[in-house]
Amino acid sequence: MIVFFDIDGTLITEDEKQTLPASTVAAITQMRENGHMAFVNTGRTLFNATMWPYMQKIPFDGFVCACGCDILIRDESATEQNEIPPRVDLETDDVIWLYDTVPFRRYINVTVPVELHALIVNAAREARMDLMLEGPDRFYFDFSRPLSHGADVLYTRDPGHCASVDDRDKCFNKFVTWENENSLPGQFVQAVSPWFDPLDRGNHFREFPLRGFSKASGIRAVCRILNVPIDECIVIGDSVNDEAMLKAVHHSVLMGNGTERLKPEVEFVTRNVEDDGIAYALRHYGLI
Repeated sequence: MIVFFDIDGTLITEDEKQTLPASTVAAITQMRENGHMAFVNTGRTLFNATMWPYMQKIPFDGFVCACGCDILIRDESATEQNEIPPRVDLETDDVIWLYDTVPFRRYINVTVPVELHALIVNAAREARMDLMLEGPDRFYFDFSRPLSHGADVLYTRDPGHCASVDDRDKCFNKFVTWENENSLPGQFVQAVSPWFDPLDRGNHFREFPLRGFSKASGIRAVCRILNVPIDECIVIGDSVNDEAMLKAVHHSVLMGNGTERLKPEVEFVTRNVEDDGIAYALRHYGLI
Protein backbone atom coordinates (compact mmCIF):
# COMPACT_ATOMS: atom_id res chain seq x y z
CA MET A 1 0.00 0.00 0.00
CA ILE A 2 0.95 3.64 -0.55
CA VAL A 3 -0.43 6.01 2.06
CA PHE A 4 -0.66 9.71 1.19
CA PHE A 5 -0.67 12.10 4.15
CA ASP A 6 -1.70 15.73 4.23
CA ILE A 7 0.42 17.82 6.64
CA ASP A 8 -1.58 20.56 8.39
CA GLY A 9 -4.38 19.15 10.50
CA THR A 10 -3.34 15.61 9.60
CA LEU A 11 0.29 14.94 10.48
CA ILE A 12 0.55 17.99 12.73
CA THR A 13 -1.87 20.14 14.67
CA GLU A 14 -3.09 23.17 12.77
CA ASP A 15 -2.39 25.66 15.56
CA GLU A 16 0.78 27.73 15.73
CA LYS A 17 2.51 25.02 17.82
CA GLN A 18 2.40 22.62 14.83
CA THR A 19 2.70 19.58 17.09
CA LEU A 20 3.68 16.23 15.56
CA PRO A 21 2.52 13.44 17.91
CA ALA A 22 5.15 10.82 18.78
CA SER A 23 2.55 8.16 17.96
CA THR A 24 2.41 9.44 14.38
CA VAL A 25 6.18 9.13 13.92
CA ALA A 26 6.17 5.61 15.40
CA ALA A 27 3.18 4.46 13.34
CA ILE A 28 4.50 5.67 9.97
CA THR A 29 7.97 4.27 10.72
CA GLN A 30 6.41 0.88 11.57
CA MET A 31 4.23 1.01 8.48
CA ARG A 32 7.29 1.43 6.27
CA GLU A 33 9.11 -1.38 8.07
CA ASN A 34 6.10 -3.55 7.24
CA GLY A 35 6.67 -2.92 3.54
CA HIS A 36 4.30 -0.04 2.81
CA MET A 37 5.17 3.38 1.39
CA ALA A 38 4.52 6.78 2.97
CA PHE A 39 4.06 9.90 0.84
CA VAL A 40 3.35 13.48 1.82
CA ASN A 41 0.61 15.04 -0.32
CA THR A 42 0.32 18.73 0.44
CA GLY A 43 -0.50 22.16 -0.86
CA ARG A 44 2.77 23.32 0.68
CA THR A 45 5.67 23.90 -1.68
CA LEU A 46 8.87 21.88 -1.42
CA PHE A 47 10.92 23.84 1.12
CA ASN A 48 7.90 24.32 3.38
CA ALA A 49 7.08 20.61 3.25
CA THR A 50 10.58 19.34 4.01
CA MET A 51 12.71 21.83 5.96
CA TRP A 52 11.00 21.80 9.36
CA PRO A 53 12.49 19.55 12.07
CA TYR A 54 9.14 17.83 12.67
CA MET A 55 9.01 16.73 9.00
CA GLN A 56 12.51 15.27 9.19
CA LYS A 57 11.47 12.88 11.96
CA ILE A 58 9.55 10.70 9.49
CA PRO A 59 11.39 8.83 6.68
CA PHE A 60 8.95 9.49 3.84
CA ASP A 61 9.25 7.71 0.50
CA GLY A 62 8.08 10.66 -1.53
CA PHE A 63 6.59 14.15 -1.61
CA VAL A 64 3.71 15.47 -3.68
CA CYS A 65 4.00 19.21 -3.17
CA ALA A 66 2.23 22.35 -4.41
CA CYS A 67 -0.99 20.47 -5.20
CA GLY A 68 0.70 18.05 -7.58
CA CYS A 69 3.06 20.50 -9.28
CA ASP A 70 6.25 19.15 -7.67
CA ILE A 71 6.74 15.39 -7.17
CA LEU A 72 9.80 13.71 -5.66
CA ILE A 73 10.33 10.01 -4.94
CA ARG A 74 13.10 8.44 -2.88
CA ASP A 75 15.79 7.01 -5.19
CA GLU A 76 18.66 5.32 -3.38
CA SER A 77 20.40 4.56 -6.71
CA ALA A 78 21.40 8.23 -6.96
CA THR A 79 23.98 7.63 -4.21
CA GLU A 80 26.04 5.64 -6.71
CA GLN A 81 26.63 8.81 -8.71
CA ASN A 82 27.33 11.16 -5.78
CA GLU A 83 29.21 10.02 -2.69
CA ILE A 84 28.73 13.46 -1.11
CA PRO A 85 25.38 15.24 -1.52
CA PRO A 86 25.83 18.33 -3.72
CA ARG A 87 24.46 21.75 -2.91
CA VAL A 88 20.70 21.57 -3.43
CA ASP A 89 18.80 23.96 -5.71
CA LEU A 90 15.15 23.40 -4.84
CA GLU A 91 14.01 25.29 -7.92
CA THR A 92 15.75 23.28 -10.64
CA ASP A 93 17.61 20.16 -9.43
CA ASP A 94 16.45 16.80 -10.74
CA VAL A 95 17.81 15.05 -7.64
CA ILE A 96 17.09 16.65 -4.27
CA TRP A 97 18.94 15.48 -1.15
CA LEU A 98 16.72 15.38 1.92
CA TYR A 99 17.34 14.09 5.45
CA ASP A 100 20.93 15.30 4.76
CA THR A 101 21.96 12.17 2.84
CA VAL A 102 18.89 10.66 1.13
CA PRO A 103 18.39 11.35 -2.60
CA PHE A 104 14.93 11.98 -4.04
CA ARG A 105 14.40 12.07 -7.79
CA ARG A 106 12.18 14.81 -9.12
CA TYR A 107 9.61 13.57 -11.64
CA ILE A 108 7.38 16.62 -12.03
CA ASN A 109 8.33 20.27 -11.52
CA VAL A 110 5.79 22.75 -12.87
CA THR A 111 6.02 26.45 -12.07
CA VAL A 112 3.83 29.40 -13.00
CA PRO A 113 4.82 30.81 -16.43
CA VAL A 114 6.74 34.09 -16.29
CA GLU A 115 4.14 35.72 -18.54
CA LEU A 116 1.57 35.46 -15.73
CA HIS A 117 3.71 36.91 -12.92
CA ALA A 118 2.84 40.58 -13.42
CA LEU A 119 -0.81 39.79 -14.13
CA ILE A 120 -1.19 38.03 -10.76
CA VAL A 121 0.56 40.71 -8.74
CA ASN A 122 -1.25 43.59 -10.44
CA ALA A 123 -4.64 41.89 -10.17
CA ALA A 124 -4.12 41.29 -6.44
CA ARG A 125 -3.19 44.92 -5.86
CA GLU A 126 -6.14 46.22 -7.84
CA ALA A 127 -8.50 43.95 -5.87
CA ARG A 128 -6.81 44.86 -2.57
CA MET A 129 -5.97 41.22 -1.81
CA ASP A 130 -3.01 40.25 0.38
CA LEU A 131 -0.93 37.99 -1.88
CA MET A 132 1.71 35.36 -1.14
CA LEU A 133 3.41 33.47 -3.97
CA GLU A 134 4.67 30.00 -2.97
CA GLY A 135 7.92 28.86 -4.55
CA PRO A 136 10.00 25.69 -4.22
CA ASP A 137 12.51 27.46 -1.99
CA ARG A 138 10.78 30.57 -0.62
CA PHE A 139 7.63 32.65 -0.17
CA TYR A 140 7.11 35.98 -1.92
CA PHE A 141 5.10 38.67 -0.07
CA ASP A 142 3.65 41.98 -1.21
CA PHE A 143 5.47 44.46 1.02
CA SER A 144 3.75 47.42 -0.70
CA ARG A 145 0.90 46.94 1.80
CA PRO A 146 0.69 45.85 5.44
CA LEU A 147 0.74 42.07 5.77
CA SER A 148 -2.46 40.43 7.01
CA HIS A 149 -2.25 38.37 10.18
CA GLY A 150 -2.06 35.10 8.23
CA ALA A 151 0.71 36.36 5.98
CA ASP A 152 2.62 37.86 8.90
CA VAL A 153 2.56 34.54 10.77
CA LEU A 154 4.20 32.80 7.81
CA TYR A 155 6.72 35.60 7.27
CA THR A 156 7.69 35.73 10.95
CA ARG A 157 8.10 31.95 11.15
CA ASP A 158 10.99 31.98 8.66
CA PRO A 159 11.96 35.39 7.21
CA GLY A 160 15.11 33.86 5.73
CA HIS A 161 12.99 32.06 3.14
CA CYS A 162 10.98 35.13 2.15
CA ALA A 163 11.29 37.66 -0.66
CA SER A 164 9.18 40.29 -2.44
CA VAL A 165 6.57 39.65 -5.13
CA ASP A 166 8.46 42.32 -7.06
CA ASP A 167 11.58 40.11 -7.23
CA ARG A 168 12.35 39.82 -10.95
CA ASP A 169 13.81 36.31 -10.57
CA LYS A 170 10.90 34.84 -8.64
CA CYS A 171 9.91 31.23 -9.22
CA PHE A 172 6.67 29.85 -7.79
CA ASN A 173 4.24 26.94 -8.20
CA LYS A 174 1.04 28.46 -6.79
CA PHE A 175 -0.21 31.27 -4.56
CA VAL A 176 -2.62 32.13 -1.77
CA THR A 177 -4.54 35.25 -0.80
CA TRP A 178 -6.12 36.78 2.26
CA GLU A 179 -8.93 39.30 1.99
CA ASN A 180 -10.53 41.95 4.20
CA GLU A 181 -13.65 44.09 4.11
CA ASN A 182 -12.11 46.33 1.41
CA SER A 183 -11.04 43.48 -0.90
CA LEU A 184 -12.68 42.55 -4.19
CA PRO A 185 -12.23 38.75 -4.27
CA GLY A 186 -14.68 38.21 -7.13
CA GLN A 187 -12.74 40.60 -9.34
CA PHE A 188 -9.45 38.87 -8.52
CA VAL A 189 -10.80 35.35 -9.04
CA GLN A 190 -12.21 36.36 -12.43
CA ALA A 191 -8.83 37.81 -13.46
CA VAL A 192 -6.82 34.65 -12.67
CA SER A 193 -9.35 31.83 -13.13
CA PRO A 194 -8.39 31.07 -16.76
CA TRP A 195 -5.11 29.66 -15.41
CA PHE A 196 -5.83 28.71 -11.79
CA ASP A 197 -8.42 26.72 -9.84
CA PRO A 198 -9.41 28.79 -6.76
CA LEU A 199 -10.04 26.94 -3.50
CA ASP A 200 -11.97 28.86 -0.84
CA ARG A 201 -10.39 27.65 2.41
CA GLY A 202 -12.69 29.75 4.62
CA ASN A 203 -11.78 32.58 7.00
CA HIS A 204 -11.14 34.92 4.04
CA PHE A 205 -8.29 32.69 2.79
CA ARG A 206 -8.00 31.29 -0.75
CA GLU A 207 -5.56 28.93 -2.43
CA PHE A 208 -4.79 29.01 -6.18
CA PRO A 209 -3.15 25.92 -7.70
CA LEU A 210 -2.48 25.81 -11.43
CA ARG A 211 -5.45 24.59 -13.44
CA GLY A 212 -5.21 20.86 -14.06
CA PHE A 213 -3.06 20.20 -11.00
CA SER A 214 -4.32 18.99 -7.63
CA LYS A 215 -3.52 16.57 -4.86
CA ALA A 216 -5.56 14.03 -6.85
CA SER A 217 -3.50 14.54 -10.02
CA GLY A 218 -0.41 14.05 -7.86
CA ILE A 219 -1.66 10.65 -6.67
CA ARG A 220 -2.41 9.55 -10.23
CA ALA A 221 1.08 10.63 -11.30
CA VAL A 222 2.76 8.67 -8.50
CA CYS A 223 0.71 5.59 -9.41
CA ARG A 224 1.85 5.88 -13.04
CA ILE A 225 5.49 6.37 -12.10
CA LEU A 226 5.56 3.43 -9.67
CA ASN A 227 3.12 1.28 -11.67
CA VAL A 228 0.86 0.85 -8.64
CA PRO A 229 -2.94 0.50 -8.98
CA ILE A 230 -4.83 3.37 -7.40
CA ASP A 231 -6.83 0.78 -5.42
CA GLU A 232 -3.62 0.15 -3.47
CA CYS A 233 -3.59 3.74 -2.18
CA ILE A 234 -4.92 5.21 1.05
CA VAL A 235 -5.40 8.95 1.49
CA ILE A 236 -5.54 10.71 4.87
CA GLY A 237 -6.57 14.36 5.06
CA ASP A 238 -8.66 16.84 7.01
CA SER A 239 -9.94 19.79 4.99
CA VAL A 240 -11.51 21.11 1.80
CA ASN A 241 -8.20 21.26 -0.04
CA ASP A 242 -7.97 17.47 0.53
CA GLU A 243 -11.38 16.84 -1.02
CA ALA A 244 -10.06 16.06 -4.51
CA MET A 245 -7.59 13.45 -3.28
CA LEU A 246 -10.11 11.93 -0.86
CA LYS A 247 -12.49 11.42 -3.79
CA ALA A 248 -9.74 10.05 -6.04
CA VAL A 249 -9.32 6.79 -4.09
CA HIS A 250 -11.58 4.20 -2.51
CA HIS A 251 -9.66 4.08 0.75
CA SER A 252 -10.21 7.63 2.01
CA VAL A 253 -9.68 8.68 5.62
CA LEU A 254 -10.69 11.93 7.29
CA MET A 255 -9.17 13.05 10.56
CA GLY A 256 -11.58 13.37 13.49
CA ASN A 257 -10.77 17.09 13.55
CA GLY A 258 -11.56 17.34 9.84
CA THR A 259 -14.23 19.33 7.98
CA GLU A 260 -17.66 18.06 9.06
CA ARG A 261 -19.26 18.05 5.62
CA LEU A 262 -16.57 15.66 4.32
CA LYS A 263 -17.18 12.98 6.96
CA PRO A 264 -20.09 11.25 5.15
CA GLU A 265 -18.02 11.18 1.94
CA VAL A 266 -15.03 9.15 3.16
CA GLU A 267 -14.53 5.46 3.87
CA PHE A 268 -13.27 5.94 7.43
CA VAL A 269 -13.15 8.73 10.01
CA THR A 270 -10.25 8.37 12.42
CA ARG A 271 -9.47 10.19 15.65
CA ASN A 272 -8.09 13.73 16.02
CA VAL A 273 -4.42 14.46 15.30
CA GLU A 274 -3.49 14.76 18.97
CA ASP A 275 -5.54 11.65 19.88
CA ASP A 276 -3.25 9.34 17.86
CA GLY A 277 -5.46 9.63 14.78
CA ILE A 278 -2.80 8.53 12.31
CA ALA A 279 -1.83 5.44 14.31
CA TYR A 280 -5.52 4.58 14.76
CA ALA A 281 -6.13 4.79 10.99
CA LEU A 282 -3.10 2.69 10.08
CA ARG A 283 -4.15 0.01 12.57
CA HIS A 284 -7.67 0.08 11.10
CA TYR A 285 -6.25 -0.83 7.68
CA GLY A 286 -3.90 -3.48 9.09
CA LEU A 287 -0.73 -1.63 8.10
CA ILE A 288 0.72 -1.74 11.62
